[in-house]
Amino acid sequence: MEESLEKLKILDYEEEFCQTNNNDLLTRTQFAMPSANPAENFKTFAALVQWLMALNGNYTEQWDRFTDPNVTVTNMMNELRKVGINTDIPPHKLKQGHGGEVCQVLNSLVDITLQKKGFRFARPQHAPDAYAEDPPDEMEGPADDMGDEIGDNVQNAEEDEEEEMYVAAPSTGEYGGSEDKLESSMMESKVDPIQWRLELERVAPHLKLVIKSNSAKEWRSHLEQAVTLEKQIGEGLPKTQQTLSHIVEDVGDAIEKIQGRERVVNQNFDHMIAEYRKVKEALISHQEKYDNNSGTITKLTNELAEISEELDDIKGQMDSRGNSMTDTSPLILIKKALSRIKSEVKQMDLRIGAVEHTLLQVAKQSAKQTNTN
Repeated sequence: MEESLEKLKILDYEEEFCQTNNNDLLTRTQFAMPSANPAENFKTFAALVQWLMALNGNYTEQWDRFTDPNVTVTNMMNELRKVGINTDIPPHKLKQGHGGEVCQVLNSLVDITLQKKGFRFARPQHAPDAYAEDPPDEMEGPADDMGDEIGDNVQNAEEDEEEEMYVAAPSTGEYGGSEDKLESSMMESKVDPIQWRLELERVAPHLKLVIKSNSAKEWRSHLEQAVTLEKQIGEGLPKTQQTLSHIVEDVGDAIEKIQGRERVVNQNFDHMIAEYRKVKEALISHQEKYDNNSGTITKLTNELAEISEELDDIKGQMDSRGNSMTDTSPLILIKKALSRIKSEVKQMDLRIGAVEHTLLQVAKQSAKQTNTN
C-alpha cells in the first residue's frame, strides 16, 4: 500500500483524483487494513481503479455509489483482464475493499499506468557533502545568546558586590590606609573565561522558562481561536455545500429512477397481482379448512389412542389366561410328588414288616422261656 501511495503521488492523484471527485487523501493503511466503513472504502477503491483505467485510455462504464457491488466487481475484473492484470482472485476479496489482493491489484494497475506514461525510476544521485572539515570553535544559536545573557547577569552581580564592598569598607584616615585595605579586600576571579563560557553553553539548554497563564487574557485567546475557526468554517463551507449538492442530486436521480421503475413494474404486472390476490384468498380459505380438519383429526387420534390402550390391556389379559391354561408344569410337579410319596410309602411298609418280624421273634422267645420255667 505504501508503494502504491508513493506511485500515486507521482501521478499527481491529489489534484487529479481527490480534488476532482471530492475525496480525502489516501492513508498508508487505506486498503491494507479494515475500515470503519467498508462500503465507502470499496467505493473509493472502485473510483480509483476507474480513474487509473481512464489514464490508461480504457474508459469504462461509470460505477456510481448506487450500483450493486457484485456488478461493480464483475465489471472491474473484466476491465482488469483487458489491461493484462491477473484476476485469479475471488470476487469477495475485492468486494471487502481491503486486504492483500486489493493492494496487489492497485499496485499492478499503478505500474501499468506509469509504464503507459513513460515514467521510469532512475538511480538516486547523491550530492557531495558541503560540510566544513573542521568544526566551529564556538556554538551559535539561542544557547550561545542565553549564555551571553547569563554571563552579563553574573558580571553585573559581581560589580554590585564590589560596590557594596567599597561602600562598607572602614575608613581610618582621609586618604591613607583605608585605600590599601580596600585594595587588599577586593575579590579577583581565577576562573578561565573559556571554561566559563563552555559551562554556560552546557547548562543553558537545561534552563526552563515557565510561563504562567494569565486568567485575565484567556478571553483574548478564546476570541482568537473563535476567529480562526470561523475562517476555517468559511473556507470549508463552499466545498461542503458543493459535496452536499452533489449528494442531493444523486439521491434525487436515484429516487426518480426508483419511482419510474416502480410505475413500470406496477403497469406490467397488474394481471399477475390480481392472480396473486386470488391465489392468496384461495390459500386463506384452504388454510381455514385445514385448521378445522386438523382439530377433528386431533380428536380422532386421541380416541384411537385410548381404544388402542384398552385393546392392549385386553390382549395382555387373554395372553395370561391362555398361558395358564396350556401350561403343564403343575401336573408334572404333582406327578413327581406322587411318585416320591409312593416310594416313601414302600420304604415305610418295609420298615413296618421288619419291625413286626422282630417283635414276633421276641414274643416267641419269651413264650419258650415261660414254658420251660
